[in-house]
Amino acid sequence: MTLNALGRSFTAFRQRAGLPAELSLHALRHSYTTHLLEAGYDPLFVQEQLGHSYASTTSLYTSVSSDFKQRVVQQMITRRLRMEDSGG
Repeated sequence: MTLNALGRSFTAFRQRAGLPAELSLHALRHSYTTHLLEAGYDPLFVQEQLGHSYASTTSLYTSVSSDFKQRVVQQMITRRLRMEDSGG
């Protein structure tokens, strides 16, 4: 099945299900990327899953939540404080 045929099939099923037009295969790709990163998967693994040569391309697909960003910042701060406490 070609990508165009897959897109047409997806659109038909989406319309029958009464889902919004904004839901597309491309939107699902973005969601997949975001969910993998938020679940803690290695960014290189995610990049390979998407078939991207560059991490900068993969970053265009991410829309991580504010909660996720806050958790990552907090983890970095905690890690840094531990390094300082241990003399590192």
